[in-house]
Amino acid sequence: MSVIIPARNEARWLTSTLNSAIAAADQAAAELIATEIIVVDNGSTDGTWDLLQQFTIRDDIRAVRLADLGAARARNHGRRHARGRILVFVDADTHLPSDGLIRILDWCDGWGKEAGITRLSGLERGWRAWCWWTFWEHVRRLPLPYAKAMPALMFCTAGAFDEFGPFNEEVAIGEEWPILASVYRHRPRRFVYDRSITGLTSSRRMERQSFGYVRTFLKYVWAILHKTGRIHYTDQIR
Repeated sequence: MSVIIPARNEARWLTSTLNSAIAAADQAAAELIATEIIVVDNGSTDGTWDLLQQFTIRDDIRAVRLADLGAARARNHGRRHARGRILVFVDADTHLPSDGLIRILDWCDGWGKEAGITRLSGLERGWRAWCWWTFWEHVRRLPLPYAKAMPALMFCTAGAFDEFGPFNEEVAIGEEWPILASVYRHRPRRFVYDRSITGLTSSRRMERQSFGYVRTFLKYVWAILHKTGRIHYTDQIR
């Protein structure tokens, strides 16, 4: 199993994310599940690469570099380095639950699933963040291919990735649709939305800008309605 984490200027968030991934990998190792963690430094300028060197020495994490910017490119680059038959993609500001990898392996090996997503909840407290993640939790339950989308914490088999992927490098929103939506559309019984696995993720992009939740919601609606809405998405909020 391969855990792939794209990171661009994420020195502030990456330590806690890696600690959660290491804890999940350790729990998987106790069940004799071999796991590798690959972090793709996507042109960082804030010390992310230096931070990764500490983890590569101490925790045997593989750090690779990619100069061409873009989260989709970084995920695809990580896949090229991955050796696992199950690929778990985690954002640099998202925490894996400690039993997450064991649960994902069971879905793939025990139940024959080829791709899936999990529930997300906010790292930040507050009613706005709770409303935001609860709303999207229910949206993802809709029986629509484009509703089965969430690159912050998703998984697929290497076979499904190679059949339907890679991530779409031409867009900044919905880059995971070629994989997740395609598996759900063509083989819905091989897709799972496991709401009992909860990843904790940052709400910073909404919290740190004026009317951030409203602006982000409208951006997502535009992205769903037309491809032009998926092209540009700021990553300046760190």
